Formats: sequence, structure tokens, C-alpha cells
Amino acid sequence: MSSADIAELEPHAIEIDPRECEHCGLAIDQHFRVDTFEGPEFFCQDLEVLIHLRAADLVRQWECDDSRDSWRHTGEKRPPDAVRNSEIKQKPPSYATPQATIDAFLFVARNHDADYVARWLENHPQDVEILTKLWRTKNGLL
Repeated sequence: MSSADIAELEPHAIEIDPRECEHCGLAIDQHFRVDTFEGPEFFCQDLEVLIHLRAADLVRQWECDDSRDSWRHTGEKRPPDAVRNSEIKQKPPSYATPQATIDAFLFVARNHDADYVARWLENHPQDVEILTKLWRTKNGLL
């Protein structure tokens, strides 16, 4: 079988899917084609253009999330240079003693001596206040 015969057997993209693209209105055969293992994929633009558009959209999302740059997309007044050149001040996440630490403390407090409990609490400095309050509440010491 010659290459001309093989080319004749292969259907054209328009024969496979004659519908118009919902994004640009062009027929599928007028799109950029990328062959994948699952079959051909068709893109409205050149792949490079799509990459740049997606990167620009990602930058826009980042700028909208940053109070120093969101004015570019919201129409708000441009902030002063002192604000635009400053660091983003974020509140540190609030700390809560994990339930696993509470459970471990209750186990240690019930099954070990006071010296062991004191050593265990030294390894959990952020939780000492909460855990001792919890222990006193459970034992009616408050």
C-alpha cells in the first residue's frame, strides 16, 4: 500500500468533527492540532500563545490577591509608594493545640509520674498553658 493510499484512508479533521468551536467559531480543521496518546487535541490558538495567555492569567490572579497590586485590575486608586514597596503583612496563623497532643497528654498524665509529665510538657511549650488548664478543669482544681 502506497503512502498516497494511506493518506486517502485517513479522515480529515473536519470529517471527524464538523462542529464549530464554542470559543472562536472556527471549524476544527482551522485549529492548532496536538497529537496525544488519547487522540488529537485541537486548540484555538498556537500552543505558545495559549501558554502565554495562561501565564498572564496566573499573574493577574496573583496580583488580584496582593493588596499592593490589586488596583491594576479593580480600578481602585493606586496606593502610595510606601504601601506598594512594602512587605505584605500577614497575620501569623493562630495556633490551636492539636487533638492528638491533648489525647497524648491525658494518657501521659494518667499513666506516668509527675517528673515524666514535666519532661513531656517541656517538649510542648506552646501547649503547656492549655494542657494544664485542661487538666485542672478535668480534676476540679479550677
